[in-house]
Amino acid sequence: MLNFNVPRFEKMVGDALAMREGIEKAVDEIFDAGYSNLFFIGTGGTFAHALPIKYWLDSETDIESHVEIASEFMTRKNRRFNKDSVCIFSTRSGTTKEIIQAAKFCQDRGARTFVYVSNPDTPIYEHADYIVQSYAEDDHLGEAIYLFMYMLLARLCYREGLLADYDAWMEKLESITPYLIKGKEQYDATAEKFAKAYKDETWIMVAGAGMMWGEAYDYAMCILEEMQWIRTKSIHSAEFFHGTLELVEEDTVMLVLQGDDEARPLTDRLLRFAAHITEHVTVFDTETVDLPFDDFKDRKLLSPMIIYSLLERLSRHLEHERNHPLTTRRYYRQFDY
Repeated sequence: MLNFNVPRFEKMVGDALAMREGIEKAVDEIFDAGYSNLFFIGTGGTFAHALPIKYWLDSETDIESHVEIASEFMTRKNRRFNKDSVCIFSTRSGTTKEIIQAAKFCQDRGARTFVYVSNPDTPIYEHADYIVQSYAEDDHLGEAIYLFMYMLLARLCYREGLLADYDAWMEKLESITPYLIKGKEQYDATAEKFAKAYKDETWIMVAGAGMMWGEAYDYAMCILEEMQWIRTKSIHSAEFFHGTLELVEEDTVMLVLQGDDEARPLTDRLLRFAAHITEHVTVFDTETVDLPFDDFKDRKLLSPMIIYSLLERLSRHLEHERNHPLTTRRYYRQFDY
């Protein structure tokens, strides 16, 4: 596969899975001390990756959770936030100023902070009550972040009495690497075809619902806009019918994300509509990917990580076909703003 190093990927996923012991210890301490709710606080992609986690918690458990954009979280008063809240952060660099400020904000108000970071010995360590670290770069950061959150949720659900077969569940999760690689291989040709066909496209629409909405938002903003400078519209499949449908024309390019959850009919409806107008619709569907999990709620939980992993193939092919490195920036972190 183009620009895909299997040993490097295996190391990143393996390093993330190796955080299990540290996550278990932290979650056990948090549970034993008591907590009121979870606050997932992020910026950009780390905010987007938390959206499906809340969706899953709300639909499968009674655990109260919130997702906040770090800067906005500090400017408004969320009355559910209190000293017994557990505030969860993810950061690759460990230097993102909004994440550092928000973590300090939480600690200053007596709340506990639990952080995943890719880079050791970075400023975020100063504001983490609990911290786990694994090696990850931008192309596979999502897998590391999701594995962190999956292991955190699994342990918490186990302690809450919601996951009796915890060890068996974790054993399946720890076998995920070859499934991710196989999924990438399965969608590589689709990704290459899209990149070759639409490398010169001026704007693209990305749609998804349920567990896919966060990843649709993330891929549009963090990859197509930030890393490829393509004007992109991300739209929730249900909200599509309340305005955005009027933008669809016969040459409109649509990237549609379909997941393993109860929101599939919402995206099916969008696909039926789009088929009458444009032929330029590409679907990435996690339901077609083999996983070590068969249970609906488990496949549902893993689906955003799977779609992230599949879309990495598209990013690599776009980078190649457009001759535009994914690391190129005009403004982001280039100067103070």
